Amino acid sequence: MTYYIKSKKIFKEDEILLNYALKIKNKKIVDFVKNSKLSPEDEIIDYQDKIIIPGMIDLHIHGAVGKDVMDGDYEALNEISKYLAKTGVTSFLATTLTAPMSKIKKALINISQAMKKGVEGAKILGSYLEGPYLTEEHKGAHPTEFMRELNLAEIKGLLELSNDTIKVFALAPEKKNSHKIIKFLEKNNIKTTMAHTNASYEEASAAVESGLELATHTFNGMKGLHHREPGALGAVLNNKDVYSELIADNIHVHPAALELLLKIKGSDKVILISDCMRAGGLSDGEYMLGELKVLVKNSIARTEAGSLAGSTLELRDAVINIKEAADIDLYTALKMVTIVPARLLGMDKKIGSIEKGKNANIAVVDEMMNIYSTVIDGKIVYRK
Repeated sequence: MTYYIKSKKIFKEDEILLNYALKIKNKKIVDFVKNSKLSPEDEIIDYQDKIIIPGMIDLHIHGAVGKDVMDGDYEALNEISKYLAKTGVTSFLATTLTAPMSKIKKALINISQAMKKGVEGAKILGSYLEGPYLTEEHKGAHPTEFMRELNLAEIKGLLELSNDTIKVFALAPEKKNSHKIIKFLEKNNIKTTMAHTNASYEEASAAVESGLELATHTFNGMKGLHHREPGALGAVLNNKDVYSELIADNIHVHPAALELLLKIKGSDKVILISDCMRAGGLSDGEYMLGELKVLVKNSIARTEAGSLAGSTLELRDAVINIKEAADIDLYTALKMVTIVPARLLGMDKKIGSIEKGKNANIAVVDEMMNIYSTVIDGKIVYRK
């Protein structure tokens, strides 16, 4: 099937096309055609003054619409994927939590099976193992009783049962054997991220030297910056090669800190994430996040102890929030949810931008990131 989507603007990776149509054939983007050159015989979907953008990638999401990755069943992942498609997200990493190892294993197996079967909305790119290899000082919504020490044999077992679908592996770099594990994961094409860590500046920097490439929800769940002990945050800010996740909901991180991080790291090293939990898309109330009870009030999720517990954020709102906080244009802000996460995952040859030969994963939006259509592998999965 061949068809065209035309609009006022198309956001390519390195330029903005005006008054062009996107030609889609057999799941791929095959050409760009001036609107004036289209034939009346062509199958055309006309979005007039709207913008065609690359489909967004949510690198770190736990759940939505009452479902959680840790539910460990196909329906949960499928419902999350359908919800994401309505918000302009075309792919995601299904993210686990610290829990009994049996539940983590069940979730990893389920993710692998769902990837093979396929879901109805946003595609699952793999899993993001957040926990149980964390430390209690910055535990957030991760129960300490299920935290574990790093064990290479155990980790090899997790990779095997996941059918090698783990893409991001979180750990606290101060843990024993962390450098050995980071190097092992790097050899297996798995990105290591520092998360829920009390690591010193020196410990975090050494982990980066060993191959760690990412910081989980920067500022949150890590030792903060002090002028006499820069901490894990200082190591992230001071290393140009480390990617920084960011929950840009103006709750987890103050708008001034959003702007500061962008000034230091640049838009090519910041990845906006939702860190959404099962209350995403639903009203305030009481929910579960992994093993913990969470109260959502005014769309803010907190544990009974008062810690922030994920978010109810939609990625499109994160784009608007950082655009306004840092006074940048929409084109630049969108890179942090498209090509940047794709590059981190090594998937930028197929997804993350609108280019000939890439998968036809796109969304149609306006300047305020209202979603009008979502296309995944050439198939229209959502239309307003």
